[in-house]
Amino acid sequence: MVAISWFCLAGLISILLFLALYLLIGQSLYSIVFSRNSRFKKKLERRQNNDFENDFWDKNQFQDVNIISHDGLKLYAKYLNKGGAKVVLLVHGYGGNYKDMAKYAQIFLNKGYDLLVVDNRAHGKSEGKIVGMSWEDRFDIQSWCEFLTKVNPCYKIVLFGQSMGASAVCNFAGEKNNYNVVGVIEDCGFDNAYKQILYLFNRTKIKLKLFFKIFTFYSNKKNGYNLKEVDCLKQLKNTHIPLLIIHGSDDHFVPTEMAYNIYNSANEFEREIYVAKDARHTKSFEVDEKKYKNVIYNFLDKYKI
Repeated sequence: MVAISWFCLAGLISILLFLALYLLIGQSLYSIVFSRNSRFKKKLERRQNNDFENDFWDKNQFQDVNIISHDGLKLYAKYLNKGGAKVVLLVHGYGGNYKDMAKYAQIFLNKGYDLLVVDNRAHGKSEGKIVGMSWEDRFDIQSWCEFLTKVNPCYKIVLFGQSMGASAVCNFAGEKNNYNVVGVIEDCGFDNAYKQILYLFNRTKIKLKLFFKIFTFYSNKKNGYNLKEVDCLKQLKNTHIPLLIIHGSDDHFVPTEMAYNIYNSANEFEREIYVAKDARHTKSFEVDEKKYKNVIYNFLDKYKI
């Protein structure tokens, strides 16, 4: 009986130690990836805005607008309404905010578009403690599209997203109700959240597969969805909205092959791709600004957007 008691006690202690280890590793890695206040995210946020970006927001008469998300978060955006018939909704990447989108907003402003430039949930002035990782963000894009159609029911909406924002606009494009969205432009988006996080995990010093398995299991339970389900390729099979894919050939943050995966999943009659030579992650504009703009303008003109 004593031996059995000790065996049961040892088993109980082992289970408790495993649960403690699971919670410690799971919560620690989850916080690094998903928390609004993660050090990794904060590191990306420390970029200084340049003179053009600061001047852009000052010289144009943007309105501050807020909406409430489907789960009760107050979301923030900058809106420039010049009474046009078309509008672009710009979505920044992980660790960014609306200010990062100034040079892209200018591209569309030159074409006569009204502008809606958002702060993603858990970023900038928008509420939220957990990053949407492009999946929850697709619902926020839907809410912003609802806002735009209330402002102008005749609006033709173009979606432009960068990095995580690029994946978000692709994921939204696959939803049944696309409102008046007539074009999607994604710059450096990942095709699948699970694959993207695994890719970055493998580049760190933490090589234990057990840690990643604990992280994904913990994240799936915490978020209420499976990271593998966050998949642009499946979403894009449900849409016929014209899609422009932009990526850098030297992108080591979101691998370039993901751009081709997205391209191959999209409607073959309504897709375009531009891979900027030697461009790193989200740097295609800087590598060749003229080419970047022309690719976008040609896309808009081709599909009469």
